[in-house]
Amino acid sequence: MSGVALAVFGLLVMQELPPGLSFSEGIPDHERVSLRATLEAVLPRACEPPPCIEDCPDDVPAIGLLIGGNTRDYTLHWEATALGLDGPLIVDSRCELCSLAEFEAQFASDLHALCGRLEALDDAPGRLQVTSAPAEARIRIDGRGTGRQRRTPWVGELPTGEHLIEVSAPGYVRQERTVQIVNRVNEQQHFELLALSKGRPSWPGWTTTTLGVVMGVAGTALIALDNKPWRGRCTGRNIDAYGNCQFVYATLPLGIGLATAGAIAATTGVGLIVWAQRGNLGQGSAGLTVQGRF
Repeated sequence: MSGVALAVFGLLVMQELPPGLSFSEGIPDHERVSLRATLEAVLPRACEPPPCIEDCPDDVPAIGLLIGGNTRDYTLHWEATALGLDGPLIVDSRCELCSLAEFEAQFASDLHALCGRLEALDDAPGRLQVTSAPAEARIRIDGRGTGRQRRTPWVGELPTGEHLIEVSAPGYVRQERTVQIVNRVNEQQHFELLALSKGRPSWPGWTTTTLGVVMGVAGTALIALDNKPWRGRCTGRNIDAYGNCQFVYATLPLGIGLATAGAIAATTGVGLIVWAQRGNLGQGSAGLTVQGRF
């Protein structure tokens, strides 16, 4: 290969190689036709599924090949791109003093090697880094504990897909978050845990409500007892000519007072219970507000 041809080929390689097959000026037209046919024949057998080589979207694997040199002295520069790669996979090879058939064999060997590397990348796990404030929080992944070492900060590998991450610490609201793990991608998640408040006690409300019910029942009984004769004393001369006993219960004022006080106490107790429950619900919702997907 001449110095000028080498310089042109090096300039082409330094640029981003598009998907598909391209040639330097030293490759004759009839060989280009044969090599394009070789690519179309070998690609489906080497890669399953075959990567894209024309009009490729950004989210699918793609392969580009630049063939340089001239007849019987060929160079190959392969570039493969895939989602999650920091840069293209590159394979360079050369076939000197080769017939076209020998070059096509080299061509197929390179393609099989490159496709093998792409398939290996598909099986590579992603990495997850979890940090939290405060540190040393416990981590659960997909409902399972992570062992002695799984305290924040933590770094580990996870298979591709969605994973539920839960972080908790004594005295703090537990948080959970769904994370999408992608092959070969480093994912970072930080959790700001909210401190638990002591909450509002509910026992004053229940005590006041119970006392109100008791007072209401007693007041109702006294109201019902009012003006009833005393048993055991309404005999003989204690009964007038009309059959009325001079000894009767006068409990109406006390009954009304107890019933009224009981109603007030019961209402106050219910209000205290609702107040306590709303406070505790507000405490729980504070933890939910920080959940999210990053």
